[in-house]
Amino acid sequence: MSKVRILLFFFCLLFLVHGLNAQAKKPEAMAGISQAYYSMFDADNPYATKDMLDHIRRERFDLILPRVMREKKIDMWIHVIRPWTWSGNEFRRLEGSGQNYRSIDSTDPLRYEFGSNAGVFIFTDRGGDRIERVVFEGEVEDAGAYDIVRGQSKFINQENYEILDYVAENQGQALESELDYRFLGLGEFVTERNPKRIGVNYSEKLSLAEGSETYTLALTDGISYADHLQLTKALGDEYAERMVSAEYLILDYLTRRVMSEIVLFGGSGIQREARTFDKIVPGVTTLQDVHGDWFCTRDAGHDERAMRDYPLQSGDLIQRGTTPYYVPREGEIEQPPQIQKVWVDVLKVREILRKNIKVGPTAGETLELLIRKFEEEGFVYIDRDTYDINLDPEKTQVHLDMHAMGKGVLTPRISPMGPKWHWDTKIPLFHTFAVEYMVHMPVPEWGKGKHIYICIHDSAVVTGRGMEYSSPPVNEVRIIK
Repeated sequence: MSKVRILLFFFCLLFLVHGLNAQAKKPEAMAGISQAYYSMFDADNPYATKDMLDHIRRERFDLILPRVMREKKIDMWIHVIRPWTWSGNEFRRLEGSGQNYRSIDSTDPLRYEFGSNAGVFIFTDRGGDRIERVVFEGEVEDAGAYDIVRGQSKFINQENYEILDYVAENQGQALESELDYRFLGLGEFVTERNPKRIGVNYSEKLSLAEGSETYTLALTDGISYADHLQLTKALGDEYAERMVSAEYLILDYLTRRVMSEIVLFGGSGIQREARTFDKIVPGVTTLQDVHGDWFCTRDAGHDERAMRDYPLQSGDLIQRGTTPYYVPREGEIEQPPQIQKVWVDVLKVREILRKNIKVGPTAGETLELLIRKFEEEGFVYIDRDTYDINLDPEKTQVHLDMHAMGKGVLTPRISPMGPKWHWDTKIPLFHTFAVEYMVHMPVPEWGKGKHIYICIHDSAVVTGRGMEYSSPPVNEVRIIK
C-alpha cells in the first residue's frame, strides 16, 4: 500500500471516530426530531430531552387517549407503522453511537408518540380510567409506557434462520410473506377483548396534503393494501367487518396537548443567541453577507431569490429570522415615518389576533372573523402572500398562515392554505400555533407598487383566556448601528 493510501486510510478512520464521538455528545432522541414536531423540539430547547419525551408520551396515554377513543366510540385502535417505510440511512449512521435512534426516520406522524419507527400497536378500552397499551409486534424506546411489549417478530426478516425453522416445523402452514408474521396470534388477541368498533390507520375522508410546510409529517394513510389484506385475514370475517377508519381519532390525538408539552413549547428558542452584524458598507455588503432572509422594502413583483447578492443601501429594511432591521442613512437617529407606520400596523394586526382567537370555533370560522375585523380596522385581507397592485393603494394588505406547531400536522390552520379539513378542525384548549402573518403596506410617495413587507412568525398557545404568547414576540424594528 502506498504512503498516500495509508495516510488516506488513517484520515478516514480519524474522521469516522470523530463523527461518532460528536454524535455521542448530542442529546438522545434529537436526530430528526424537529422535523417530526415542527419547532417543539427545537435544537436550542433545554427541555427537549429523552426523559421529557417519555414523560409526554405517558401523560398523553393517560389523559388524552381514553378521551379521544371514547369520543370517537372506538373500542380498539390498531395502528400499523410499516417496516421499511424509512430509509435506514440515519439508523445505520447512528448505530453504535450510544444514542436513542430507533424512532427516527419514519414517515408516520405517531412515531414519536409511540417511540418506534415500525410495529403493530394495539390500544383497547377495557373499562376503567385507562386504556390497555400493547406493542403487539415491534420494538419501542419507552417500554415502560406499555402494558405488554411482545417485541419484534423473529420472522420479520427472511435472512434470519428462525423463519426456515418455522417453515420446517409448520409444513403447509407457512405464510406467504414475512410481513404476515407481524399478525401471528392477532385473531386470538382481538377475540379475547371482543371490541365492537376497531379503528385502523387508513384514510377515508381526510386528504393528506399539508400545504406549504412540506417537510412536516402528513396525516399518513398508514397501512398499505397488503397490510389491510393481512390484517383482515388475521382478524377473521367477524372482526374484520368491525374495522373503521381511525383518521379522526388520530387527528384528535395529534391536535390535543398535555401540560408538559406546553412547558416544552414555551422553551423553544429561548437559548438562541442575539443576532449581531459585522460592519455593513452600504452599496457593498449584500443581503447574503449579513445572512439576511429578505428585503422588506420592495417593488411589486419582488423576486427575493434574485436579491440575495444585491448590496444593502442606506434606508433599506431587511429581516433576519423574523426580526426586522433598518439600515440608517448617515446622521439618521430614528426610523423614517413610513417604517414607524408599518410597525404600528403590525401591532394593530397582532392585537386583532390576540382578541379574537379562542377555544371552540373552527379554524375556518376564526379566519372569517379575523377578515371582518381587519376590514373594520381599515386593512385589506389577501389570500396569498403577494402584494396586490390592483387593491387600494392607501390600505395595508394582510395575509395569514397561522398553522399548528408542535406536531407533524399543521391543523387546525387559520389560513387559506391547506386542505379543507385544516379549516374544519375546531381550535382545542392548549392549541399551540405559529402567529404567522404578513403585512404589505403600500408607500405611494415612493412610486406605484412600492411597499414595505413585514413577516411575523411568533409562537402562541390558546388557553381559556384566549391567545397567549409562549415566548416574547418580536416587539420592535431594530436599527443597525
